[in-house]
Amino acid sequence: MNEIIIEGEGRTPPRTWDFFLTVFLLFVLLVLTAIFLGLGFGLSIITIACADSSGSCNGVAISAGTIIATVGPVVVALAGFVTSIVFIARRRLSFVVPLVACLAVVGLFTLGSWLVRGGVF
Repeated sequence: MNEIIIEGEGRTPPRTWDFFLTVFLLFVLLVLTAIFLGLGFGLSIITIACADSSGSCNGVAISAGTIIATVGPVVVALAGFVTSIVFIARRRLSFVVPLVACLAVVGLFTLGSWLVRGGVF
């Protein structure tokens, strides 16, 4: 009648492969974010052609593209880090989160650089 309930008995054991794969993908996400942040700041070099033209460049597209290419990857990386840590703490399958975040970082930088290049005529 007196049952001893051990806390955490019904929980799944931690998966070491998932933990190490998540840590590796978080490192890849960090490296990608640093690279794209540097390249995002370098997008301003493309706009040198606008200085010689007679106002044929689209400033709104250039500004939006630069913001998307520089701020977007940082925001997605931070969200990916926090979500991955929460998933690891709750012992859920967590390697998918940084994988999706890496793809989103690449996509955001591509979209931003495409907008900047499209804004320069």
